Amino acid sequence: MPIEKGTLNMTNTLRSVEIFAGAAGLGLGLAEAGFKHEVVVENDNDACETIRLNQAAGHRLVQGWDIREADIESCDLSDVTGEIDLVAGGPPCQGFSVGGLHRGAKDERNLWPWAIETVSQLKPRAFAFENVPNLASAHADYLGYLKAALSLPTIAQPDDWQEDATRLSRIIETGQSFDPSYRVHVETLVASDYGTGQRRKRLFIVGIRDDVTADYVTPDATHGEYELMEQKWLTGEYWDRHGIERQTPDKEGLAWLKRHNRQPRDMFSQRLLPWRTVRDVLAEIPADASDNEPAPREFKTYKGHTGSDADRPAKTHRAGDHGVSGGEMGFVSKPIGHDYQRHYSVREAAALSDFDHRYRFSGSWGDGLRQIGNAVPCHLGQAVGRSIASALAA
Repeated sequence: MPIEKGTLNMTNTLRSVEIFAGAAGLGLGLAEAGFKHEVVVENDNDACETIRLNQAAGHRLVQGWDIREADIESCDLSDVTGEIDLVAGGPPCQGFSVGGLHRGAKDERNLWPWAIETVSQLKPRAFAFENVPNLASAHADYLGYLKAALSLPTIAQPDDWQEDATRLSRIIETGQSFDPSYRVHVETLVASDYGTGQRRKRLFIVGIRDDVTADYVTPDATHGEYELMEQKWLTGEYWDRHGIERQTPDKEGLAWLKRHNRQPRDMFSQRLLPWRTVRDVLAEIPADASDNEPAPREFKTYKGHTGSDADRPAKTHRAGDHGVSGGEMGFVSKPIGHDYQRHYSVREAAALSDFDHRYRFSGSWGDGLRQIGNAVPCHLGQAVGRSIASALAA
């Protein structure tokens, strides 16, 4: 499902810069929210080639982006002048990921100091960085430091973050003021709550400069699990929509029905759209869509990697350090007379992260899935971007 056009009426397009941009999942969402990237920094050649491919094809959201294929450490942003409304990006998350080696701030791939440096240099009206939710649990001390450092970026000294955390804490306690300073918000959002056919969780660190009167507000969910379960196990509308015989509730469905029967939903409670499932998303892909060739290898599952249920939002897509990651990039479909499982095509994986059907990916099947596995779902980026844009407009 293509992401919807933004509805905010901005007098001028909001100026933005994105670092660690990947294949532009976050960037496309922010573009729909009213932001215009002037500079995009990314060191992965495949991701840069993907953006260039779509620029050449005339994709409206990436036109005019200045793509700088470089490591952030060596990228000169001194030519970015004037008021920048937003700095965004996703610093590498491998050191903080559940599946990584858990080195955290000590990991050589930890580039958070450069995110702080970019905010210090450009002094944007707002910033938005995303990462894995594990940053808030297994690495809570470092997250606390990032909040302090990003609130006072021009005086942060992240090379020795533990010592700097103590120093910044004392400064903050004294109430000293610095220009700029930021009000920093941290939250974990689930992409399926915003219309993505994938249960991907991402942690966002959002900052609003203190001279901006309005503040960031967590975007309201637009889609809900309850509504999906209701359509599957009460009304049968979900199965009817897909031309499938209405199914007998599974273990999860029976548990939901018991809860519903004990305490039916208040008829006056807010109604959302139902979560979108793998089957919902794949059914919307046009027959002539590009990048939709079958996967070149057999789908294999193993413990902990068993594919996604076609009638639920997909599991979190993962890029994998050594290519396509196991069962997260495939699905299992049962209610069609027999069990059926396979890998996603590039187009299917892209659709499950909200990339519209015109957006192409450079490289092989594995290259495409790796880029998509690293991408923020576009709807999620759009939801966060709209809330930031609303604060800046006010």
